[in-house]
Amino acid sequence: MAHKFQRWETLIGIIALTTVTRLDSVMAPSIVKIQQAFPNADPTQVESIASIGDVASMVASFIFGFILTRITYKHAAILGLTLLAAGGLLPIFIHKSVAQLIFFALIVGLGSGAITTILPSLSAAAYQGERRSNQFGFNVALEDGFAMVWIVLGGYLATISWIHNYYVYAITLVALVLAIFFVPNIQPTDNSATNAIDTNQQKDQWGFIIALVVISMLVEVLVAVMTNKMALYLNYYHIGGPSTAGQALLFVRAASIVAGIFISFYRKAFGNYLLAAGFGSIIIGALILIYVHTFWTSALAAFLIGTGGSVALITIPFLLSNLASAKVYPIVMGTFSALTSLGFAFSAWFFKYTAPLFSTNNLIGTFIAMIVLSAIIIIVLVVTQIQKRASN
Repeated sequence: MAHKFQRWETLIGIIALTTVTRLDSVMAPSIVKIQQAFPNADPTQVESIASIGDVASMVASFIFGFILTRITYKHAAILGLTLLAAGGLLPIFIHKSVAQLIFFALIVGLGSGAITTILPSLSAAAYQGERRSNQFGFNVALEDGFAMVWIVLGGYLATISWIHNYYVYAITLVALVLAIFFVPNIQPTDNSATNAIDTNQQKDQWGFIIALVVISMLVEVLVAVMTNKMALYLNYYHIGGPSTAGQALLFVRAASIVAGIFISFYRKAFGNYLLAAGFGSIIIGALILIYVHTFWTSALAAFLIGTGGSVALITIPFLLSNLASAKVYPIVMGTFSALTSLGFAFSAWFFKYTAPLFSTNNLIGTFIAMIVLSAIIIIVLVVTQIQKRASN
């Protein structure tokens, strides 16, 4: 571990940031109540309160990648948490129109994007080797664990009043205080040996970086299918309704938590083929959805697909930290966060045009397209040995 970091103090700061990373999910259950409060508002605008923050987060991730090369981790964390607190708490007092709520959702998105860029950079700088990889897994497990808490809490509060959902953002004030005391007040520094390597190796590393970032985006394209299609799938096969879909989707979150906790075990089991195994898990999940149609097999498929996505999104940032210098890493991770957000948003469009190529049944065509895309990625990973070369 770098000598400028104090182990437990930095860990407290990291935990404070992971706690609020997915805080915007608390608003999703209140959309119906907001629509009832503003009956004349465009339903699409009301729905965007829960989704427009993703667009702002994508932009902020990219911008903060550059900002973080010029300011300290502490100052960046304070800025991100301040935006998150302002966007989440001001609607308690200012909520006369949907336009105001959309504006504040954008502010929340900017704060979330900043934090998702700071977290991996801070974790990579503070820890080395096996400990760094485990920390990435711990971060993902904690983020998704709290996301489940916020969704459940948001659903409960929405039954009282949609304004109550915004009170949950008070947790950002606690995180802000912890960040002030425990996030290190230093800039990303370059302690790596990348400056000593020759120009050809430098070009090769950037090739690996670009390839891994693109693969990350494709991971989100694949995993987002569960969010976009699960309700339609369960309805089509007469398995259940929206509430059943919500229960099945919880297995995607659960898979992320399990993968985060046991990433060390997965890495030892699959070695340099861990990324390929992750996409293999997605293929198995898609095959289950094609051939077996029950709730529990749907949940199992969701878990397998979620596991594959989580393994990739834990492993790739670790590999990128080996390939990029400490000073460049925030920019790389800002791009990583932005493109994974883009992949999630682009998923529905991707399968809209690829699914018909494989089947007249849109659902079956979607799952076949998932299998084909995953298989192509596996072939690329095995042939190029990207994970092995990046690990070294």
